[in-house]
Formats: sequence, C-alpha cells, structure tokens
Amino acid sequence: MAEYIEEEVDGFMKKVGERIQSVREFRGMTRRSFGEAMGLKGESANTGIYALEVNGGATRLDTIYKAARILDVSPGFLLDGGELKVERVVSI
Repeated sequence: MAEYIEEEVDGFMKKVGERIQSVREFRGMTRRSFGEAMGLKGESANTGIYALEVNGGATRLDTIYKAARILDVSPGFLLDGGELKVERVVSI
C-alpha cells in the first residue's frame, strides 16, 4: 500500500514539474533565470530547477506557490492542470 502511494505521489509531482516547465518555456524564461527568480544562486539556479521540472522535485507547497507567483499562473493550475488562459497584449 505504501509503495502504491509513493508511486502516485511521484507521478503527481512529475506532472507538476512538467507544468512548471511548460509555463516557464512559454514565458521565455531559462532554467537559470527562473531559478534566480526563485532565489537560487549560481549553478543551483539551473540544477535546482532541473530537479523541480524533470525529477518532480517540487515537494513543498511553498515552492509551488512561489513558482506560480513568478510564472503568473494560479497554484491550482500547477497542481491540477486544467485550462491555462493567457492574454497577450499586442502593441501597435
């Protein structure tokens, strides 16, 4: 039973990481620039975000909330997906 729960949590966190990566790329941010905005320094800005996105390293809710604020999406979107509504302002 515990192994099943662990697998479910791992899969859930990997999906959160995938959503973070998708929005980060949509916003035109590199891992390093996003990591620095998250408060990471040096190479940790890159490797920390890699772990967050690829390995599902987003285990703390405060990390998810901070990422959502920086990416300008709701924490709920990062947690459960759904439709991402983005408005683009075009200057003429």
